[in-house]
Amino acid sequence: MKLWAPILMTVALLTPATGQAKKTQDFRHSYEQVWGAAIRLIRVDQDYPIKDRDQEVGYFLFDYRDDGRMYPGSVELVRIEDQGGGPIRAVIQIPAMPSYIERMLLDKLKRKLMDEYGEPPPPPKKPEPEDEPAAPPSDEES
Repeated sequence: MKLWAPILMTVALLTPATGQAKKTQDFRHSYEQVWGAAIRLIRVDQDYPIKDRDQEVGYFLFDYRDDGRMYPGSVELVRIEDQGGGPIRAVIQIPAMPSYIERMLLDKLKRKLMDEYGEPPPPPKKPEPEDEPAAPPSDEES
């Protein structure tokens, strides 16, 4: 009985983890550019069917195809301008697949944005607070 515990532990550690956690990446391209590139990546480049989409809300659902089977996936775009970073955060989830699949799709989206739109604009610089002028020395200090 003691022999099975290490074997089961080894099998559990070597089994690829499924994508329970979502993968995200921030982009400095415009919302419209990221939305269009993401739709084209999934529907045209990857040939995955899109099941539902709402551009105003910022999500679409698709079926990821692997070895003849279909797995539900989603892409969500979130405007994050007030949180620093890029203006758009892309979130990809395919819960039934290993997380490297989500990362692969995000990497392809990044490449697609660069190929189609080039470098994004630099992040806006925050204005530096102006220093107050130093007070003239008083006569008491002499």
